[in-house]
Amino acid sequence: MEDITLREGLDGLTPARIATLYRRAPLLRPTGDRAAIERMFETSSLVVSAWLGDRLVGLARVLTDGEQFSFLCDLAVEPDVQGGGIGKKLMAEVLARCAGTELVLRDSNLSGGFYERLGFTRIENGWMKRL
Repeated sequence: MEDITLREGLDGLTPARIATLYRRAPLLRPTGDRAAIERMFETSSLVVSAWLGDRLVGLARVLTDGEQFSFLCDLAVEPDVQGGGIGKKLMAEVLARCAGTELVLRDSNLSGGFYERLGFTRIENGWMKRL
């Protein structure tokens, strides 16, 4: 898609727009809690959004220390434009901005092939505790 523009930062993003994208993508995120969405994005290290005109069609959100580790929190693309290269464009920007770090992400089995095509390797060594 040639008309896609990428923006870094929170310009144009509202909790309502983000929640709508999360529901449609679908990403399992707190779409009913506006304050939680605001906190998630305000405290992120990197936010890159994809726009088709004034329509939000994709976004990537990252936490990073800028030296060793980066964590891709979200990658979401509207279903009606998936397959048009938007996810790849978002990931190319994330990879460029997080160069030199180890980029880690959690994923469902639905999009594993996408990450594998981008050169990611599945890992099994990790722990998680919900607080």
